[in-house]
Amino acid sequence: MSTQWKQEMRTRPNMISNLANELGKLSDQTDSIDDLNNAVNFAAMAVCSMPSNFVRRTDCLHVLAFWLGKRFERVGSIQDLTGAIDIVTAVLNAMPLDHPDRPLRLYSRGYWLSERFEKTKVVDDLTRSINDATMTVDATPHTDPLRAGRLDILASRFERRFDETGLIEDIDSATKAAEMAVEAADEDITNRAKHLNNLGNCLGRRYDQTASMVDLDRAIDLITLSVEVGHRHHSDRVLHLSNLGTCLQRRSLRVGSMDDLNRAIEVMNMAGDVSHENPHRITYLIARGIGLGMLYGRTKSLKDLNSAIESLTIAEDACSRDHPKRPIILSNLGQFFNDRFLETELTEDIDRAIEYTTGAIDACPENNPTRASYLNNLGMHFGRRYTQSGSREDLSRAIDRTSEAIDASPRQHPNRAVRLYNIGDWLIRRFDLIRSPDDRDRALSCYLEGLRCEAASPRIRTWLASDAAEVYGSQAKWKESSQLSEEAVTLLSTVSPRSLKHTDKEHALGGFFGVASLAASTILNANGDVIRALQLLELGRGIIASLLMDIRGDMSDVREKHPALADKFITLRDELDKPEETLPSLMSPGNTIASLESSAKRRREADQRLNQLITEIRNQPGFNNFLLPPTAESLKAAANPDPIIVINLSRFRCDAFLIEHHQIRVLNLPDMTLTEAETRARHLQSSRLRAFFDISPLLEWLWDVVARPCLDELGFKGPPPDGHLPRVWWIPTGPLSQLPLHAAGYHTKGSSETVLDRVMSSYASSVKSLIFGRRQDVKPPSSDSHALLVAMRETPDLAGDGILSFAADELKMVKDFCPSLNLQPIMPKLRRDDVLELLKSCTIFHFAGHGKANSKEPSLSCLLLEDWKAKPLTVGDIRDHRLQGSPPFLGFLSACSTGANDTGKLIDEGIHLINSFQLAGFRHVIGTLWEVSDEFCVDVARVLYRTLRDEGMTDVAVCRGLHFAVRELRDEEMKKGEEARKRAEARDVTLVGSKTEMQSAMNPYWV
Repeated sequence: MSTQWKQEMRTRPNMISNLANELGKLSDQTDSIDDLNNAVNFAAMAVCSMPSNFVRRTDCLHVLAFWLGKRFERVGSIQDLTGAIDIVTAVLNAMPLDHPDRPLRLYSRGYWLSERFEKTKVVDDLTRSINDATMTVDATPHTDPLRAGRLDILASRFERRFDETGLIEDIDSATKAAEMAVEAADEDITNRAKHLNNLGNCLGRRYDQTASMVDLDRAIDLITLSVEVGHRHHSDRVLHLSNLGTCLQRRSLRVGSMDDLNRAIEVMNMAGDVSHENPHRITYLIARGIGLGMLYGRTKSLKDLNSAIESLTIAEDACSRDHPKRPIILSNLGQFFNDRFLETELTEDIDRAIEYTTGAIDACPENNPTRASYLNNLGMHFGRRYTQSGSREDLSRAIDRTSEAIDASPRQHPNRAVRLYNIGDWLIRRFDLIRSPDDRDRALSCYLEGLRCEAASPRIRTWLASDAAEVYGSQAKWKESSQLSEEAVTLLSTVSPRSLKHTDKEHALGGFFGVASLAASTILNANGDVIRALQLLELGRGIIASLLMDIRGDMSDVREKHPALADKFITLRDELDKPEETLPSLMSPGNTIASLESSAKRRREADQRLNQLITEIRNQPGFNNFLLPPTAESLKAAANPDPIIVINLSRFRCDAFLIEHHQIRVLNLPDMTLTEAETRARHLQSSRLRAFFDISPLLEWLWDVVARPCLDELGFKGPPPDGHLPRVWWIPTGPLSQLPLHAAGYHTKGSSETVLDRVMSSYASSVKSLIFGRRQDVKPPSSDSHALLVAMRETPDLAGDGILSFAADELKMVKDFCPSLNLQPIMPKLRRDDVLELLKSCTIFHFAGHGKANSKEPSLSCLLLEDWKAKPLTVGDIRDHRLQGSPPFLGFLSACSTGANDTGKLIDEGIHLINSFQLAGFRHVIGTLWEVSDEFCVDVARVLYRTLRDEGMTDVAVCRGLHFAVRELRDEEMKKGEEARKRAEARDVTLVGSKTEMQSAMNPYWV
């Protein structure tokens, strides 16, 4: 370029500026840095050559700023970025406030300030960029099509500052701007989908701070809509699906819905194979990894956990060291390696968990609000390693890191309570080691502070209240302990809303074993109200069953005085009590994300309306106790004519509540301990798998510590002279519910020190369930009444010997009794659906076959029919069927373990086949605690049905028939044992005879 031409160009700055623009455009096409440098140089030349009064001065300045900004994007020079910002600032300072180009200049400076913040992390730059974005919006007319996009940018800036400060005001401002963007959006599909997603994302993030379910539900609705209306092949679809998955994960974590988690996984799968070029690939990989990790939390499948680790590892490899999402990737990798350590117990897994989480903290700025979460996780990992290594240094690190996490947590943040619970746990562990009162007192202080975090989930607050009650109890501060344990029970009743599926309720309630028993025992130790202690025992146990009894109960009293309220109740009940198999799922054809969310929303809203309706009914005269635990009068009425014995076990004391028609008393059981009961129950559970075991020590222990004291106190001190045995109801709690109280005693020749020889026994899971069962209006058999009879002599595909040689004999015997009971016998096809359909109209259901208990998910315990592998007849299936309209009289489950619940964490829920039949509407159900002999089952059934034939189909006849049957079996076994003993003595040896001869009354099958 000649000197003369340069000089000429200097006199024509407008031409130079245009040339700069062309060179810049050329650099975009050629990717040439030389062209870009020339664009900057010529733009600078244009600025330098123009006079101060040059008409297009601001345009030339903007061109220079623009290409300086572009060069920053190419080479990352902060000097270029600062130059662009300074130039535009000068332009704005000289520009009238009403200049038409002012919004564009503000937009540009705000963008570059935001970019400089990302490099320097100087929050003042981000604040200045927010101010510019705000002024840009203010200067943009409401009719301008650019307004929605500019509002979106403002929202993103506020959201970014929230990332740095954690101030709720910033996420509120982001949400407000995103809301305005949605309102201002045009009909362009791509733009509308983007704005909907951004607003949903802001609401989801605000939920993280406030735990507002209104925000979270709306976030899911909005992002669902963005997915529905957006282009299927647009790159932003991956982001929208990822955000939707994240919000569904949040809700699943909060309320415990497996459907939400499954939908989150399905949403991730809808994204398909996300290409390396997609700008949202890392966000997708994170959301997918977290979802799979949460899925492992429910399925305990190592495959899911390893897939989660794999997804996050790919995300880690794909992001730079200064990527803003790197800390969250590292933190979640740490969490999932910690989870894998629980499965593998490999030290390398927990070491990697600590390494990754330490990396997340190092990569996170000091004032970043997510840092508290990473510190808490690191404390958890150190604590977990302590449980393996026993290293006090690890325990101290757990306490120190969690303490730092609490210091970094805002007072009302929902997760502050979790962190306070965690540090309390570690402090109590250290107290157990070194017995420092400071650790115990500090733990108590943490529990109490966490309990007052109103935004925390009911689940966490229940743990906090219960643990605080335990600490007070260990110091014999019974008043404080009782107040907190009562609060724990009240909170526990809100942990599993009716809108959840029953399996979700089970998961939500797992781990709360003993909370109600703790409350009852601490109230008694505080010399509190006996009735209140018993009510809390009712309220905090069998919660799932209680929710069902509430909505399936008799509404005749309400209908008589308030028919409109009764109708509303029935309508809401029908929405909430649908069989789970009829609820829409992702597997059903034609269902969309939106339709599934709509269905789930209807159930949540029905639950809310039902709670409001229950309050309204209680406000009516005479209904103040509607669906509340039984009052003192109701409890005593339930014990008329037969007394009820409720046995409560806790670490602090064990008692029997003796409920009679005229009084309620408490009998302390000083020789019973919770630890001993747990040991005996575990021993029984392991022993019953053997062909023969001696059950007599267990029965004698039960007699000495529980049964005899209770019966003596009730006046049943021996067999009644007239031979007419009284009846008692047993309601055991905790591990005692797995033990045979009805068979307790010393079963030796001539002994009357047994329950069987003093009273007839019946069981209930709670007083409420006893009242509920009695309200089932069972009609006497008529000419069209029938008995549904099922016998499974051979069960297909059952491991081991699935043949029950006596099942057919048992069924024939029951069939022969049917005419005398005025019943028509019906033998259905041996398939699930056929049996379920006929249950709706039967009077008696008799099943002779195999039962299968599921220790992981008790609602999957089942009766085995021909199609049991494809369609098992489960606890859940039976529980879902409402038979209250025509309630059956008797269910006889001649199968193994129909009353067993081996899931320790859910032992207070009583989830087993017997209970499911009662909830479905059966007035009486007979079952077993463990494996039984099918030959003995024939004998029991014969005596029972003979009694029903002779005495009629009455409540007491069922009890008496079963009692006679068990006592006859006991007597026969004792006779066999006595004969074997005499043969042994005659041969002058100690161990003589076959196993069958020697089992005598030790044989558990008669029990």
